[in-house]
Amino acid sequence: MMRLPLISGGLKKRLWVIIILVIGFLVYTSLGDLLPRYWDWIGFRTFERSVLTIGFLVILLIALSGLAASDKLSDLAIRDGLTDLYNQSYIKARLQEEIYRSDRYAYPLSILMIDLDDFKNVNDLHGHVIGDHVLKAFAGVLQELVRHSDIVGRFGGEEFLAILPQTGPLEAAAAAERIRRDIAQYPFRVGRDRDRQVEITISLGVFSNPRQNQNVEEIITCADSALRRAKTQGKNKVVAAST
Repeated sequence: MMRLPLISGGLKKRLWVIIILVIGFLVYTSLGDLLPRYWDWIGFRTFERSVLTIGFLVILLIALSGLAASDKLSDLAIRDGLTDLYNQSYIKARLQEEIYRSDRYAYPLSILMIDLDDFKNVNDLHGHVIGDHVLKAFAGVLQELVRHSDIVGRFGGEEFLAILPQTGPLEAAAAAERIRRDIAQYPFRVGRDRDRQVEITISLGVFSNPRQNQNVEEIITCADSALRRAKTQGKNKVVAAST
């Protein structure tokens, strides 16, 4: 199964080992304080125990900070910096996983290729800063319009990819049409005081139920071809790929 190589995987395991060992030492010292003359038998004086405890607490703080940083790095590796959706590499890896799952369990699978219509006009009319705000706002609305089980990523520029597990062609087409309609009606307000409204429409290409041994690139190409047909047919449309 295809997976992304995240550099923090081994590091996180080592940090957890350090954290467990330090916590074990701190518990050990705490229990020792409850037993009369325990430290006299062991041979540690109060000052030495204090130095060791402070040292282990510092190590614990460093390990916890490293763990938090590792999680942040892992997130940065799979997220698009502008929209906070999954990036292209990760969304393609997840699509590969869903293809395997669909083949193994005979589940239906659909994807949506989504493109903002005439987005160049938004940049030309309002500027690229406002254009970035629109993309970020659109990503947030799109995430709200799909199911929790769906997987959404920014494929590049103003193009997005949504993976719909356990979803057949009719359900996928209905979901795409609902998303198209809701986006066309959504008031995207931008600007410093949110005083400007930008009207956005989208075109969507739908591909469902990949054939056995059909790879990620082939599936995306099929959905993208359907998306291009939606563009040539007047935009603000949903077109299903022929299988």
